[in-house]
Amino acid sequence: MPEAGPREPDAQRRGWAKAPMTLILLLAVLIAAFFLVYALILIL
Repeated sequence: MPEAGPREPDAQRRGWAKAPMTLILLLAVLIAAFFLVYALILIL
């Protein structure tokens, strides 16, 4: 049933999720860097 949901023409555009994906990746890199630095501090 393709008519079941609300019509979202913007969702069909390519790259509509570029900004949220970039933010999620940036957050993941920051968290990984924090844990890496924390582990190095504990070791040294």
